[in-house]
Amino acid sequence: MLNLIDVGGAGGLHPKWECFLDRIHPVIFECNPSEAEKIQAKYAGRANISIIQKGLYDNAGRKTLYLTKHFGCTSLREPNFSFLNGYPIAKQFQVIDTTTIDCVRYDRLYADGEVPAPHVIKIDVQGCEYEVLQGFGSLLDGVLGVELEAHFYAIYRGQRLLSDLVGLLDQHGLVLRRLNPISHFEGDLVEVDAFFTRSRNSSNRLDKVDKDRLRFVETVFSQ
Repeated sequence: MLNLIDVGGAGGLHPKWECFLDRIHPVIFECNPSEAEKIQAKYAGRANISIIQKGLYDNAGRKTLYLTKHFGCTSLREPNFSFLNGYPIAKQFQVIDTTTIDCVRYDRLYADGEVPAPHVIKIDVQGCEYEVLQGFGSLLDGVLGVELEAHFYAIYRGQRLLSDLVGLLDQHGLVLRRLNPISHFEGDLVEVDAFFTRSRNSSNRLDKVDKDRLRFVETVFSQ
């Protein structure tokens, strides 16, 4: 069984993962209360899917969540309108409300026996990818693949960019394999889906079970 940690799970699992529910154990984190309720309703009765209504971060505590006109732009960071105002999509980032949510580190939840060791991490948290990854701590050393949304320009205030994520994951034996551009910015390359898997040296040290898991991850990532 492959443990898929889906951080920012609004809308539920991506179809490329949902078709393998017999082979994976998804743990879905969604901090937006209304979106978490929708996910819980969607997967009601699915014993192998865990849904946790908390935010993941690099430190625990209560944090402000900025709710935006389009739910997909909601973030723990404020939108960076000094950049966004150059694009029509800026109106979707309009903050319409705020709420306060609980944030935790993943490695703390793991130490408390509340979540499994991560095999694959998928992150879509609108500018907080770096902090979420830091919250996994040394568990990143055993992760086989990471899929996340990343940026070349800061669309949220204070966010880390793709180069920072590459540097962080490299420290844990994960290398960038592919980028898929996301066309929200009038043809400018601002936002991408980035895919990481274990480096050649690191993957050579895996046992047979994890090598099989890695091949499975690479197959899903290629879709």
